[in-house]
Amino acid sequence: MENIFDITVVLPVYNGGEYLQLSIDSVLNQQGVNIEFLIVDDCSTDGSWEYLQNIKDNRVALFRNTFNRGLFYNLNFLIKKSNSNLIKLWSQDDLMNEGCLLSFVNFHSKLDTIGFSYSSCEKIDEYGNVKNTILKDNTPEIISKDLHASICYYTGSIAGNIANVCITKNALDKVGLFNESMKISADFDMWVKLAKYYNIGFINIPLVKIRDHNGQLSRQEKFYVNHVEEDARVYNYLNSYISKDVQIKYNYYFVHYKLVFYFSLLIRSLVRVRFLQAFKIARIISRFTSLLTLVFIYVRIKLFRNVRKEFSI
Repeated sequence: MENIFDITVVLPVYNGGEYLQLSIDSVLNQQGVNIEFLIVDDCSTDGSWEYLQNIKDNRVALFRNTFNRGLFYNLNFLIKKSNSNLIKLWSQDDLMNEGCLLSFVNFHSKLDTIGFSYSSCEKIDEYGNVKNTILKDNTPEIISKDLHASICYYTGSIAGNIANVCITKNALDKVGLFNESMKISADFDMWVKLAKYYNIGFINIPLVKIRDHNGQLSRQEKFYVNHVEEDARVYNYLNSYISKDVQIKYNYYFVHYKLVFYFSLLIRSLVRVRFLQAFKIARIISRFTSLLTLVFIYVRIKLFRNVRKEFSI
């Protein structure tokens, strides 16, 4: 099918609350691009669906599930409905800065061989106030497979969010859609699948504002095991196509950052007397390195932080 829009924005909604209208307005206020805006409501109970039905804009197409299907099913559903080769993922809590969509369209027009791109972003609080100063980011405009892997071993998901990502439909035709069996890490999984075949693009400009809140799934204690288990599956896949030299080179960062983070979830589970959860996390991370090593690194990091606090002025 011929692409009749410059870009398609896909937005899953579930109980969007007070931020939903702000988020949608920030999309509809974008200038300079011919957009298709696809929204699916996942059985909201807070009035979100009623609000969506009152939107009067012919760029918007609404859908609604008969029962709750979850984020990654909804993204796949909307992607399959899209009529553009550029798919801008979006979130009900976040805001697009002026020129966001035009920047992505122009970027992909210039670099038409990348599989997906992501932009820098600003973090905002519940009132929309920017929480952080943007630090200098030396990540290049084009990210190779090996560089992407090195970043993954250090930070995990390269984009950190779905709302600052734009994917090409051609690349999705190559690797498939999001893994709907995953609850937490299907986005991380997607970036790793795409990076096997395509370079990644980075727009070093804050094109979106990401709302930081405790309701995010990955922060919820009941999903700790999902988070660790699903990430482990992604790393196993990444290691299946990345050279051993790259894996060895960046193993220190993987152990000291990612595995220590997962170990911290184990500790939190123990503190909350969730022993079965802690046992499951321990079993997963022990496939990568010994728990004794992680105990040593974790304690050393905690002690170092306490010493720095004690002697700080």
